[in-house]
Amino acid sequence: MRTRSAGSHILAFQSIVQHPRHLLQYRRSINNRTPLPHSLELMATMDAPASERNKVPICEALTANGMFLSRSSNPISVLEVAAGAGVHSVYMTENLSKAGFNLESWLPTDPDELSRVSTDQRVSEGSEVVKSKVRPSLPLTLGPNGANEGIWSEGDLRSASFDVIYNVNMIHISPWSATAGLMKMAGERLSVGGSLVIYGPFAVDGEMCESNRKFDESLRSRNTSWRVRNLEDVASKAEANGMKMVSKLEMPANNLLVVFSKVGAEQEE
Repeated sequence: MRTRSAGSHILAFQSIVQHPRHLLQYRRSINNRTPLPHSLELMATMDAPASERNKVPICEALTANGMFLSRSSNPISVLEVAAGAGVHSVYMTENLSKAGFNLESWLPTDPDELSRVSTDQRVSEGSEVVKSKVRPSLPLTLGPNGANEGIWSEGDLRSASFDVIYNVNMIHISPWSATAGLMKMAGERLSVGGSLVIYGPFAVDGEMCESNRKFDESLRSRNTSWRVRNLEDVASKAEANGMKMVSKLEMPANNLLVVFSKVGAEQEE
């Protein structure tokens, strides 16, 4: 994949989004699952170094530990929240399918249109497996009551439930209301026994390693609503929305991979 500076990506995306002809070409291409014109293809895919670094260890951890998937005949539907540039949408779909999981569909969402452009372009360049399973990305912005957009009132999403909700590197770079909304939406949209998978840096019992402490200070200096969250606070929100933490795995670069499971009525005390 071509590597370009952040500045060049910003200018390129502005060219797509701000010019109606470019945006029309982009949307027509994505809807028809056909390649973009070469001039727009050069613009469309965002670089995502962090996602490129963590996609392999996350996929390996999920498959090796059986944390949220079963190699059964039951189809698996995934909702990805904060998909960013679409690196995980493509990689996870391709590699989980190769690993023998019956992945039926992967729905990427993000509040940022430029990110959705990138995700859809990555999918259009992917394998036939990716093209057949990853749905066109949708806008989804989290507030305290879940999705701010009315996506759940549209078409086949009205009664949609998901086996997995997948959220990587969002909780620390968003206001707490986004985490509250994620938990509320997961409580409403996960099927019973379904999994909410989250990844990122966390404090545990109020403690964090030195690198995460410095990262926390950096986050707060950039935005007063951002910070490394206490895992116990996140788990409390999950429990308030009918989920329980079932797995916590230490990952590279002092991150955690955490899985919450949707509890059925018969499991509640």
